[in-house]
Amino acid sequence: MKRNLFLSSFIALAFLSLFFWKSQRGEIDSFSQKASLFAEQGKVTDSIVKLMGLTGIRIEGDPIQAETSWPAPLIYLKSRKLDDVVAAVQGKRDPRISWLGNPKKERWEDDNTKPALSPAQTQDIIKISLESLRLAPRIDPETSAHNSRGILFLGATLSRVRDRLAYLNDQYRLRKLALTLPVYILTGERPLDEKVGETAASLTNSDNKIIPFRKDWVSSGKPVTDEGEMIKLVFSQSRHEDLEMSNVFYVYSPRGRERRATTESTIIQWLKEFHPKAGRYVAISNQPYIFYQESVIRRVLLQAARADIQVDVIGSEIEPKDKSPDLDTEQAKNLLNNISRILYELLEIKKICK
Repeated sequence: MKRNLFLSSFIALAFLSLFFWKSQRGEIDSFSQKASLFAEQGKVTDSIVKLMGLTGIRIEGDPIQAETSWPAPLIYLKSRKLDDVVAAVQGKRDPRISWLGNPKKERWEDDNTKPALSPAQTQDIIKISLESLRLAPRIDPETSAHNSRGILFLGATLSRVRDRLAYLNDQYRLRKLALTLPVYILTGERPLDEKVGETAASLTNSDNKIIPFRKDWVSSGKPVTDEGEMIKLVFSQSRHEDLEMSNVFYVYSPRGRERRATTESTIIQWLKEFHPKAGRYVAISNQPYIFYQESVIRRVLLQAARADIQVDVIGSEIEPKDKSPDLDTEQAKNLLNNISRILYELLEIKKICK
């Protein structure tokens, strides 16, 4: 036992040493390239400073000048350091400003603790988030994904699960991912929510405009009330015609003390149940959540002394749609929430890597 723990710790330290050595030589891995859009050397980038300015957070003496769409400052920070910025954007510095909002609420629920945004602020936040921070483009597997040890399918709401499965099916058809790779569905305890379209009718709607049903699917008639059951249903309805169910493994995480299971809890459950081998894996998500989930997975693996596992998160793009101003505002708030979570994960990773 002690020997295994020592070996895992040695591998983790070796990985981190290699990571920093590569960074110093300019040989940055894909995770670091994505992270550099948000923070470099422990400080947030210009794009994050502009988003803060749009929500009433300024940095004393910063070279980025205030723009006309910026509201009057509510708080000033002394520097761009991640520690200070994360506290500010998550409402710990001043509860009047919180990109995170109420952590007990889902992203799609009404939350008056999130910033009130003008139309100009809304459009600027969306533009910076989707273009400068690249939270919109599709991320496809690299050619080396053929050497992956497995695929992690990350749980979500019904429409996103269908979108992610449609994306995975495309990767099979394009032969970018092999049908022989084991698929681990990472899901957990979460009651379905009609507010986000998880109704009995939508669960069996073959005309859902996202993904077709298999010709051999037959409804069991059993009620589905939980995310884990829902994902099983969607896979039975729409998985690739050549993907054998014997190659699909379910990882179900209890919610514990949280409101529901999370990316973190499902990764921990996967490690506990399957004791995955060292190597590279891919995970299926969708924008704008790809880098957030990759950051969570990176942090959890480091904390578990499993730096010998690398997970690259891939998934579909954000498609432009005609939206009402209210929906634009909700998207902007959701993006700020997502970015605040990314910054928190980068700060935690930085602490681990000290």
